Amino acid sequence: MNMMRLLQEHNRTFINWFRQTIFTDDSVSNTLRLLVVGPNLNVPTWKGYDINHYSFYTKSHDDKISVHNSGVTIDGHSDHFCSASDKNMIQASMPYYGVIEDIWELDYDEFRVLVFKCKWVNGNIEVHQDKMGFTLVDLQKVDYKDNPFIMVAQARQVFYVQDSCESSWSVVLQGRTTCIGHHIDGSTLDVSEMPTFSKQMPLINAEDDEDDVHPTRNNHDEGL
Repeated sequence: MNMMRLLQEHNRTFINWFRQTIFTDDSVSNTLRLLVVGPNLNVPTWKGYDINHYSFYTKSHDDKISVHNSGVTIDGHSDHFCSASDKNMIQASMPYYGVIEDIWELDYDEFRVLVFKCKWVNGNIEVHQDKMGFTLVDLQKVDYKDNPFIMVAQARQVFYVQDSCESSWSVVLQGRTTCIGHHIDGSTLDVSEMPTFSKQMPLINAEDDEDDVHPTRNNHDEGL
């Protein structure tokens, strides 16, 4: 069996193998047992969440206000093959762009896990760079519907500005630390100051990917 088929078989059978292994091993941790059992079916949801120095909101909440904080990006790492007969696996990384549809708080009784449910742009055909090196996305062409969730700690914030030349495309701007529409220092957020994803222009220094403390909510509405 070549590596490609081996990975496919692994992805297909892992969940059942994981459950059987955990349930038959008395030495495993209680955390693993809770993960196998699954979360409570009553899932608290949030319209906003503060993490990694950003304030994230759902797209439905953004549609009601002037400040948009639902844009998100994540770097995806995966194994790739050129064809089914290819035996040379390569590891590749590519950014994915999307918007947050829901924020779920999965309750495993003894601990909780926060995830973003996102709508993702097809990264293979609906993301490109123009001649100046700016990254553009078509937010109307979505894909990866079977994989909408990411851990909140993985998320980086981005903003989308409609391209004045092609209205169907949006320019991707890097997010910056904000506090519900304002900079942490209290000044108003100016979109013209936002760094782009252009390779032709200098980028701001990246801050730490994660806070040193546990993620916290801050005056956001809760629902079920």
